[in-house]
Amino acid sequence: MSEELIQKKLTKNGLLIGNYQYYNIGNTTLNQLKQHNIIPKNNYDKYSKRKPDALLVDRTNKSNPIVICVIEYKNIGKFQSKKDKIKTLEQCNDVAQVLNAKIGIATDGEQFIWFNPNHKNKSTEYKDKTTKILRSYTIIENENGLPFTQNFIIDQKQNELEVYKLTDMTRDTYTSVNNISVAISENTSVIAPFKTIDPLPLAKNVWQDIWIATGKTPEKCLYNVVEILIFKFLSDLGILKDPENFEYLFSLYKKISAEEVLDYYAKNCRAKIYKLFPVSSTDNTTIINGTIFVDGNGNANLTQATLFENSIKKFRDFEDKFGKLTNIDKEFKTKLYETFLKQTQGLKGLGQYFTPRKVVRAIVKMSDINNLTAGSRVCDPFCGVGGFILEPINLFDNLRKDFAPKNGKINTKIKYEGFDKGAEKDEERTIILAKANMLIYLADIIVKYGHLTKEFSQTFNNTFHLLKSNLGTLNIIKDKEEEKYNLILTNPPYVTKGKKSLLNEIRKDADLKRLFKINAIGVEGLALEWIIYSLKRGGSAFIIVPDGLLNRISDKKLRKYILKECFLNAIVSLPRKTFFATSKKTYILSITKKDNPEDEQSSPVFTYLIKDIGERLDVTRFNIIDDDLNPMVDLYNQFKGSKNNFSTKDPKCKIKGIKTFHTEPSWIIDRWWSEEERQKLGIKDATQVLNLVEFRTKLSEMQDNLKNAILELKHINESKKNKFIEIEVKDLFDFDIKTNRSNFTRAFVNQNKGDIPVYSASKDSDFTGYGRIKNNLNGIKYFENCLTWNIDGYIGKAFYRKGRFTLSEKVIPLVLRDQYTNNVSYEYVKYILQKEAAKRELGFSNKAGKSRIADIKINLPIKKSGNKSIIDIQKQAELADKYRKVAEIQENFITEIELLKTLTVELT
Repeated sequence: MSEELIQKKLTKNGLLIGNYQYYNIGNTTLNQLKQHNIIPKNNYDKYSKRKPDALLVDRTNKSNPIVICVIEYKNIGKFQSKKDKIKTLEQCNDVAQVLNAKIGIATDGEQFIWFNPNHKNKSTEYKDKTTKILRSYTIIENENGLPFTQNFIIDQKQNELEVYKLTDMTRDTYTSVNNISVAISENTSVIAPFKTIDPLPLAKNVWQDIWIATGKTPEKCLYNVVEILIFKFLSDLGILKDPENFEYLFSLYKKISAEEVLDYYAKNCRAKIYKLFPVSSTDNTTIINGTIFVDGNGNANLTQATLFENSIKKFRDFEDKFGKLTNIDKEFKTKLYETFLKQTQGLKGLGQYFTPRKVVRAIVKMSDINNLTAGSRVCDPFCGVGGFILEPINLFDNLRKDFAPKNGKINTKIKYEGFDKGAEKDEERTIILAKANMLIYLADIIVKYGHLTKEFSQTFNNTFHLLKSNLGTLNIIKDKEEEKYNLILTNPPYVTKGKKSLLNEIRKDADLKRLFKINAIGVEGLALEWIIYSLKRGGSAFIIVPDGLLNRISDKKLRKYILKECFLNAIVSLPRKTFFATSKKTYILSITKKDNPEDEQSSPVFTYLIKDIGERLDVTRFNIIDDDLNPMVDLYNQFKGSKNNFSTKDPKCKIKGIKTFHTEPSWIIDRWWSEEERQKLGIKDATQVLNLVEFRTKLSEMQDNLKNAILELKHINESKKNKFIEIEVKDLFDFDIKTNRSNFTRAFVNQNKGDIPVYSASKDSDFTGYGRIKNNLNGIKYFENCLTWNIDGYIGKAFYRKGRFTLSEKVIPLVLRDQYTNNVSYEYVKYILQKEAAKRELGFSNKAGKSRIADIKINLPIKKSGNKSIIDIQKQAELADKYRKVAEIQENFITEIELLKTLTVELT
């Protein structure tokens, strides 16, 4: 165990710099770093006791960390001579090569020498003193041949909230490291202008030609662009060979007419793709299916021959300028899809908003998918272009390598399934894009096993499924499908319009009618029922849900159903405009299905506010270094390990007791941060821009909520001439019981941490402002199962606290006197006390101490028992439930109105 890692609190994570973690160490050996999974678990032999000064590590996959930089620091002035520099370079290079680092940096704090430990150079060869192995390195140069000498600076500045933010110099370092690590290799150490094979500009150009020439929908034009791209991609990979590949087709333009070339493509090249990657026997889809250059029967559409020729030539011009499409950016397909779909309202109407890759990646990292056992099943029931299924393959080598054929067959340990519906011909191409996406993700493996394209095609077909019905995924539930999946990752459609027709179809099927019994407002509610039904006991789901599901009065029954069937793990608030085509407010919901619905959840819930997702939330979607998703994921994964004992200083994170979610009418977690807290964090509600149709839909939802609230209130009739007795608060409660004194401080609590909650004068029932303390400490007063009353802070708020707890001096306990213990309901008295105290306008100038509430009269219902009148405990419970329902309705509409204030309506 390294004392340095413990002292610097680096045992679990380093300082987060973008996607990397920085370790400024110097007294920790490679062996100790290996024990903490900071560096790869290799045998470092004679180097095991070497102590690098600093490391920059990519720990995206913590089981397989990648060392990006090794830094060797010397005291200022130690680089006076060439000999000093060479000695430091060699020391740094030895460790860099042993760790297989991409970059080495030697510095005395004034001069910075960046070098490539992987590029052999005879002029810098030397014998490693530790092993006598011949080593070399090459100084990194810019495009002008001059050494790259930028300062390597990692630091932070503290803001008012005692939160550290990366400085501009650190951001510059991060950008340089990123660019250099991509630019250099075993063959070059020159940083040429950064180039990637990103076909997006090409695709946009070709798409525009097709759109203008044909007038077809943006989606349909896009599918044809993707078909040509796949044709070129397979040709560049060598999967398509002469005479069916791109090169051969292009050469035909010198010999035959454009019409004949297009006919040749349809009958030969396209037919070959279908032969290599056969269609699914169940839904008749494969990796291509454009219908502009060919018709539905696969025959050439000769009227578009010239358009096809122009498209092919543009792909060839792109190759001449940028190179072959052998290494397409894995985010290209999502970027491509979003770019074109923003120009159509079609999918907005369906509520389909494709999830940004960074959000997908964060959810995948939260899910522990790479630790699932063999035989596990993973599903995205509303998969779109397949991001939630494919991103794990991108992130985790163990999952990716699992797709390599063995004995000519692909048998992955985990079974992946993605579903999407397509009742119309043009709707089925989302699944085709998902299959094409999978081809790109697995390109390096497919190239090695090019003779097994049919096997890969079968894998694509077994993974992604087109469902040709109006109900789509909702229609595949039967008894045999119950409790099928270990993990579900999804972003279901968010719509209320059209749900009636879905419900009519559901009612016609006995199995479906039995399943969908909650009657939630939107399709996302039906989706959530499907997800819970389909999860195995102990299985987990991560679902992106809209704010309405967490707040609508009409969906209260659905939220209760979640708590009955599942453990609630986390709710993460995403910023508005997270999704490309909508400013709708959304959340990540994490649940685990209970082994038994009767099991009660005791663990708290992780909640987090995301301000930035690592990209600008505008039409550009440019990458930025500010990214709350990574620290959120790290904190959530720590929380999972010890839920009841977890604590953090991150002000964007709050851990809430599960009771809050049983008692609070709304699960909109943002309201638990005060305006002051949000301002300090730099978080403000982005304006939600709606068009008229969306605004009408929003008002319709509010109208439905209002109708449901009125219906509920009809059932909450005022009591029918109940008889009451009046008892003053001082007679009902034991006023001799004292609370803790003002010397009961946060510092004292921090010195005596334990499991007993310390409640302060908050408006939130589960907010332990002081933390948790040990039990039975001398001088500390503890309480159990009673009311608490805020005399300061959120003045005049009462809570019924179950279990053992203690209080700050700003809260007093209200414990029933012995004669009332069994016939007075704390829950009922809470509402009456708050109601009567409100009439007295208690506040900061009129504090709510015992003397101010002592003479408040509490009306207790009574009933006849023989010749006596006794206090009616059952009637109190009934009245308390009615008060609670009224409070819920009030809270819901307060939240609705607050959300309404953030809306902007556009007329164009």
